Amino acid sequence: MTARTMVEKEPNYSYVTARLLLNNLENEVGAFLEIKERKDRSKMYVEALAKTVDKGIELDFLNEELKTYDLTKMGEALLEERDFQFTYLGLQTLYDRYFITFEETRYELPQVFFMRVAMGLALNEENKEEKAIEFYKLLSSFDYMSSTPTLFNSGTKRPQLSSCYLTTVPDDLSGIYGAIRDNALLSKWAGGLGNDWTNVRALGSRIKGTNGKSQGIVPFLKVSK
Repeated sequence: MTARTMVEKEPNYSYVTARLLLNNLENEVGAFLEIKERKDRSKMYVEALAKTVDKGIELDFLNEELKTYDLTKMGEALLEERDFQFTYLGLQTLYDRYFITFEETRYELPQVFFMRVAMGLALNEENKEEKAIEFYKLLSSFDYMSSTPTLFNSGTKRPQLSSCYLTTVPDDLSGIYGAIRDNALLSKWAGGLGNDWTNVRALGSRIKGTNGKSQGIVPFLKVSK
């Protein structure tokens, strides 16, 4: 977009460019979900939330329990004007990395994205609809933002919300390679990893089973990279 090149000269172009990107996103989502109401953005969002949930469940991506919410009520709670808070970089980041897709087509609008995250977080609350709306308002205001795994996975069939994992590697081959396997599986769902190798014997230490000497942790670290 030509407007994007003007951001360095005039910061307000960041909002102009975000509006252009938002318009493209609405066209992309609207066409994929066959949204009928496009002129009234408040009504568009009510329809978009319900259709996004339906499509996500149909594609075996979103949690079927999202259907237990009153989706009309949740859609009416969406604040469409908060779309205009985005700068270009913020909206482009969500577009590139966070909005749910099917075969490279996005089918999630910004406020639907925040509500999907909020609904996933509130599923086990007693007053889940009220709590989801409360969470949504906090997230969409930008006063608080959840970590990347929460934004990726909340409301999906695999709601892994943790950002970081710290594990201890035991001093035997099965334990060492088991820890490497665990790292691979954990990183699949966007978690950061930290391993404590303190228990693994040092370079030159005796190995009772073979009567050899340990090569230390460096060879295993190379495997786990």
